[in-house]
Amino acid sequence: MNELKLTYHLAELPSAQHRAGLAGLVLMVQYLDQQPWFKERKDAVANFTNLNEFSATLKLNLEGLKALFDLTYAAFTEERSTDKKIKKFDRIEEVKTTDLKGNTKLINRYYYSVTVPYGAFLPDWDKSSDDPDNGLWVKLWRDMLWQIIRGVPATRNPFNNRLNGSYSKDAEGVWKELKHPEKSTGQSGNYYLGAMASNPENVPTKDIVIYQFLLHFWPFVAQVYRPATFDKDGRRELGGYVLAIPDVANLIDFCDEFPNVLEERESLKSGYLPREAIIDLTEEGALDLLRLLRDRIARKTGSQTLVDLILGVELIHAEKVGNSGVKIRSISQVEPVDTQIDKYTQIKKAYWCPWFRKQRLLNLLQENPWWYDFDALLSRIPRKWLEDSRFSHDTRELFHIEGEINVKADVRSNAQIVYQVCQHYVLSKLESKYGLKWDECKGNSKKENGYNEKKGKIANEAFLAVRSRTESKVFVDYFVSTLYPFVRKDEFVDFADALFNKSDEIRALTLLALSSQFPSKKKSESENSEAEVA
Repeated sequence: MNELKLTYHLAELPSAQHRAGLAGLVLMVQYLDQQPWFKERKDAVANFTNLNEFSATLKLNLEGLKALFDLTYAAFTEERSTDKKIKKFDRIEEVKTTDLKGNTKLINRYYYSVTVPYGAFLPDWDKSSDDPDNGLWVKLWRDMLWQIIRGVPATRNPFNNRLNGSYSKDAEGVWKELKHPEKSTGQSGNYYLGAMASNPENVPTKDIVIYQFLLHFWPFVAQVYRPATFDKDGRRELGGYVLAIPDVANLIDFCDEFPNVLEERESLKSGYLPREAIIDLTEEGALDLLRLLRDRIARKTGSQTLVDLILGVELIHAEKVGNSGVKIRSISQVEPVDTQIDKYTQIKKAYWCPWFRKQRLLNLLQENPWWYDFDALLSRIPRKWLEDSRFSHDTRELFHIEGEINVKADVRSNAQIVYQVCQHYVLSKLESKYGLKWDECKGNSKKENGYNEKKGKIANEAFLAVRSRTESKVFVDYFVSTLYPFVRKDEFVDFADALFNKSDEIRALTLLALSSQFPSKKKSESENSEAEVA
């Protein structure tokens, strides 16, 4: 049998990784056909005899498969260096360094070579760098591949072997298997991320050959993000990788639009990473990919909907553990809901403080009220986190966007009432205790600083008083004795009912409203969004 025909139907494929793999295969074959070196291989066959929205038929011979794998597993060597003594190195150089005290000394620097996966078409579609082969996004993808999918050194052999010249044993082995496409075969995490050789009941994990072949290609359409946690000072620390795998619904349209999506990604930098790749919540990876796809569709057609293109996004949060182990932290799915994507876009732009934005995103995804669980969050976080000027900015934005404090209404919401009550309390005490009014300080920088300092002190004292009163009755007693005099008389009765029967909501709103009175500094747009990674 000199040629094979492999037919795939999206609806019959067993997982999002397989469907993404089919899209990756289409893109890889199309890209392969553009390569001059492939056109020189006259005896190589790798093309689609049928390709439509929901299915594809690939015609392939052994030489074509070899070429396909040569592109998929292409790699190059990169020289790196370290000041630490290592066993294997290419050369040593004696270099002069200067310490923090200005003292100079000579040290040995060890230079060594590492294998780097090239990434096929990904460098061409990464516009984040003037160097077409070393964009921020493709570097992130390469790091992920080496840390997660090929985290075990032995699994990198397809790349390593091709560095030493011609190599085809892996292609020959797959070709032999593809001659029996419906045959059952063992599954492994090298191809299907998250799979084990057998489940906890010791039942082997199986796939069929024709489907497993697709799993060579899904990593090329997965978007890579770095999820962050927060240290004791509220600064971000990176924790593993999140892979956002598109669950493809329309093969033609997805493959047409995906290269443009990659080219249009943000190229702003945070350290060694694309700023857009740093996320505070695993699900944010899916929301960001859905946003990119929908924005592209809107610009091109204006009529096609996102659900015509993609069924959802599978999310895998994985982390390298030790020298060779990879731990899957979570696997989840996010569906393309337009209202959620709209709100995510708004949240992404409006809020500057990462841990604050994370809670807002949690409420969005869990369909909770916007104020939900902020009382618990603000009661347990370290005090130092509250000193972040971006936090007070975000609380003000939250009330303007969600609480609609500038909207005139015959019957005001609880958020509108609480915000005005807390603001009036702070300003009233500022005047009675310190004799300060904004109109009398405005325009004088020294007086403005004093005004803001005293205002922040009053707001902080009230905030800490509410924060320490975690029991509903104790909080209600404090609110009635301290803040209730600032409630409008025509709202006394209805708000009293809310205070006693919705005390969790009122406490959360009170903490947020008092926080909005903390002083904050103005920042440029780039500073507002800049990801801080420890």
